[in-house]
Amino acid sequence: MTTTDLRPPYVQTPHPHRRRRSGGRLLAAAVALVAVVGAAGAGGYLGGRDVATRTAAGPAAAAPVAAANAVNVPALLAKVEPSIVTVRTRSEGVDAFLQPVAEQGTGTGFVIGADGLIATNYHVVQGAQTITVTLRDGRTLPGTVLRSDPAADLAVVRVDAKGLPVAALGDSATLKVGAPVIAIGNALALPGGPTVTEGIVSALDRTVQTDAGARLRHVIQTDAAINPGNSGGPLIDAAGRIVGINTAAAGDAQNIGFAIAIDGARQTIDGLLRQGDA
Repeated sequence: MTTTDLRPPYVQTPHPHRRRRSGGRLLAAAVALVAVVGAAGAGGYLGGRDVATRTAAGPAAAAPVAAANAVNVPALLAKVEPSIVTVRTRSEGVDAFLQPVAEQGTGTGFVIGADGLIATNYHVVQGAQTITVTLRDGRTLPGTVLRSDPAADLAVVRVDAKGLPVAALGDSATLKVGAPVIAIGNALALPGGPTVTEGIVSALDRTVQTDAGARLRHVIQTDAAINPGNSGGPLIDAAGRIVGINTAAAGDAQNIGFAIAIDGARQTIDGLLRQGDA
């Protein structure tokens, strides 16, 4: 396993005079300050490949070749998007003169419990004094951190809501390098709905160190674009199931992003919820 320094992809709105650290090599994708992540089931399909054939008359004209990994992105999005939420935070920092200033951040999450349980990255909600969660139906509700694991960069946020659409979780152990994946999240906190990017699984079983302080093992590397605000959002497979949680992006490279594998994340979250009544 290789180790890489990363930064979190979450978007934070900095104060104009606030000191900013020089960019780490791996940026946590948590909030639209710097953002990641972080998906659910939708009916997708793998495209078939057209094969050119030879005839007795000579070689056939080159037939168009469909990408073997092509997926129906709109269908997948329609299935998973109802479970994706926007996580906004407000906290207090200091400016260059060590004066207190308000800071706002934006990240992503997805519903794991119909009774108001939301999964996201820990770095999205770390240090937040207030948390608000906007559901896909437009409702904005106050949220509280129910459980968290900083070492795993995972948190469960609760909102007062019932009957929420729950994301479908996949099996990250079955992923293969080259498999198509889609990242969904609130990149740069842009208004008008989540940003969707498409790519492949670039590598598996990576170990990365984020500038948010987490050392994450067995993570998924993808070339699907992960930007500030994506943190905590889903990485989904060709069947529309969440196989990873978008978490970090390499700040000094192109198309190198990382997601926490859902199998390990599910075990961590289940363990957190068993610590007490949810």
